[in-house]
Amino acid sequence: MGPPIWPLTFVPSLRHVEPTSPGPIPKGEAMAQFSECDKRHGFTLVELLVVIAIIAILMGIVMPAVQQARETARRIKCANNLKQLGLALHQFQDLYGRFPPGRASGPLPEAWVYQPKVNHGWAPYILPFVEQQNLYDTYNWDLWSADHLNQPLMAQQLRMFQCPSAQQDRYYTSWPFSPSGDKAACGDYAPTWSVNPVLARLGLSDMAEDARGVLVPEQMTRLAQITDGTSNTMLLTEDAGRPKQWRAGRPGPDQIVPGGAWAGPNNGIVLQGSSPDGTVVPGPCPMNCTNEGQVYSFHPNGANAAFADGSVHFLHAGISIRVLSALITRAGQEVVSTTDY
Repeated sequence: MGPPIWPLTFVPSLRHVEPTSPGPIPKGEAMAQFSECDKRHGFTLVELLVVIAIIAILMGIVMPAVQQARETARRIKCANNLKQLGLALHQFQDLYGRFPPGRASGPLPEAWVYQPKVNHGWAPYILPFVEQQNLYDTYNWDLWSADHLNQPLMAQQLRMFQCPSAQQDRYYTSWPFSPSGDKAACGDYAPTWSVNPVLARLGLSDMAEDARGVLVPEQMTRLAQITDGTSNTMLLTEDAGRPKQWRAGRPGPDQIVPGGAWAGPNNGIVLQGSSPDGTVVPGPCPMNCTNEGQVYSFHPNGANAAFADGSVHFLHAGISIRVLSALITRAGQEVVSTTDY
């Protein structure tokens, strides 16, 4: 048998067929269709105002939290700076048996200062211990710190000496740097030199006799001389914003507050307090009232401080000047607890 024969199916031929015109659309119906297609969805003025109001409310809620988080980060960075500086001071003490002087005017042979009438700060002594040996090697101890030949060090901006909450990379250009056109890079941390005895006379300090701190001008302190205890004695704290004047959060004239140079000789603190507005000294306000040789920071509610045991603490603004005085003296015979600050 051959293959099956399928029945043939009729297939119409394919050819182009012109579309049939539906005919003219009535005018009213055409306008309705056009209007329906042309509709666009958007916000009304009221809706826009509501959205803007909601965004403003959210910004008002979120921005303070963002600012607070940023300040917390800056405060932590500031504390870390003081931690590194405090450890460097201890490394110096471990190597030489004493802390560096708070200032060396010369001659002071034990601090490598043999010439009279020169002036050096505490900070250059610890540069080898904060990975700045090359910068340290540029410094000439036989010359005054303000000498033009010491410009490579004096004009060097070092972030480790700057609080992130303060204006960065400031310069001190007042005398004695300006006569030769020289300048000094500023810092925000200062050694606590001593307590002004006037506070004891005013009944604002329990200091018995010795008003000295650890980083004292013209002296090198041994650990054994810190009889108040290393955990109760400060080495460094904040005196931020110099050489611009700051009083209770209000800025004053620039280049009028001495001691702003991080490597300069006159950047120590002699605690005497002030009035709450910072205009009258001495006084009961312990911190953040004036940056003219007193504890001052741009952190809300306090300031950071490095202690002689290597720790760093945030001193709350509610601290009394009596307690702050006790924390500065190394042998004042005061009694102080960590709950006091």
